Amino acid sequence: MEKDVIKVDNVSKVYDMGKVQVKALDGVSLTVGHGEFISIMGPSGSGKTTLLDVLSALLRPSSGEVFIKGKPISKMDDNQLAVVRGQTIGFIFQTFNLINRMTALQNVMLPLWFSGKPVEERREIAEKILGEVGLGDRMHHKPTELSGGQRQRVAIARALAVNPEVIVADEPTGNLDSMSGEQILDIITKLHDKQGKTVLMVTHEKDVADKAEKILFLRDGKIVKTEKRKKRRR
Repeated sequence: MEKDVIKVDNVSKVYDMGKVQVKALDGVSLTVGHGEFISIMGPSGSGKTTLLDVLSALLRPSSGEVFIKGKPISKMDDNQLAVVRGQTIGFIFQTFNLINRMTALQNVMLPLWFSGKPVEERREIAEKILGEVGLGDRMHHKPTELSGGQRQRVAIARALAVNPEVIVADEPTGNLDSMSGEQILDIITKLHDKQGKTVLMVTHEKDVADKAEKILFLRDGKIVKTEKRKKRRR
């Protein structure tokens, strides 16, 4: 097993905005070890989401290299990259990104479709995970029939469907009330503490970031500070 699940080496990302070029990341280097819980903080426009997208290979950098489980993504085509992401990384978004015409169960089954598992096995896995996140009685409801907290639980269940090594969460509590946010954070924390998942989480809230073992502070596309937290007992 590779020591690091993700590594970025001197990565920059430049967006071409017509006559203007915007450098969202500026020479960032970072390693993410197996089982780490890292929060990423910084002011608006500091490059938080871009860094998260580069770390999870949703974005290719303009320069530098990203390694996932020791393999450089520059050597992969888009199909190979999609396979690596699909097998290694589970995504949780602030806006949930659920398909409204599908039930919670169907949303969670969807990523398993790409694995080629038979439909009954996909259903069994999805039902089990929805039960684990407290939605066993809501799995046949569509997202529009669920609260924000329930929709985020569906999104977490969908992220877990393929049993990924890494959970990537972009402002996972941003659209939730404080109680729902605490419940979602509790689920994410347990995924790290009890299941040993690697967690990468962007947040603008310090009390949310404090759940992590390490906090990276970004400014102007650079990591300007790293704060190590006390490890929790698993």
